[in-house]
Amino acid sequence: MPKAQRAYHHGSLREAMIAAAVEIVEEDGAEAVTIREAARRAGVSSGAPFRHFASKRALMTAVAEAGMARLRDSVAQRLKRCASPHPLARLMAIADAYAHWAVNYPTHYRVVGDRVQIDFAESEVLSGGSAFIRAEMTRLFESARDQGLLRNNDIERQHFECRAFAYGLARMCVDGHLHEWGIAKSKALPAMRAAFRSYLLSLSADPAATARALDA
Repeated sequence: MPKAQRAYHHGSLREAMIAAAVEIVEEDGAEAVTIREAARRAGVSSGAPFRHFASKRALMTAVAEAGMARLRDSVAQRLKRCASPHPLARLMAIADAYAHWAVNYPTHYRVVGDRVQIDFAESEVLSGGSAFIRAEMTRLFESARDQGLLRNNDIERQHFECRAFAYGLARMCVDGHLHEWGIAKSKALPAMRAAFRSYLLSLSADPAATARALDA
């Protein structure tokens, strides 16, 4: 029995449809998702889901929202557990949360990143989650600049590059490219963390002090 159908028998139709859409993306890609196929996997008539999802785009947006909710919660929890006040150490915590999310929820990662398939700007969950992470990173870069911790004080550029670096690492992992560099799937998270650690050290005015903060 498909996971989605099991979810419907023990939960809501909306959640079952989201689970079904995730299954379809995992097996055949986002292009294969249809309301009819998701309904079939959820074990309901093809017309029933339209009470929740008027279109495939609405369903895919719901999948993305589920992924973003997990990411936002992961970032918040990592920052809460990070005892260090050092801004770059806290940026490392955000990177860890992002890497764990991409590794554990690769399908959600793909859907959130595919802005053609979803209504990102119109979704409060998606735009709000992205804004939350961006605001946290901006605050940390500003704090690092104000404390004289950065080699270069162009924090807008560094913020952009930081996001691009993290996105690129996650994309390489999700798309299965790490093995080309001799990195087994079981070693993906340590490898991604080491790469991001090196990147943060390259931003630091005092790499030795920053390394101690990152490793504390």
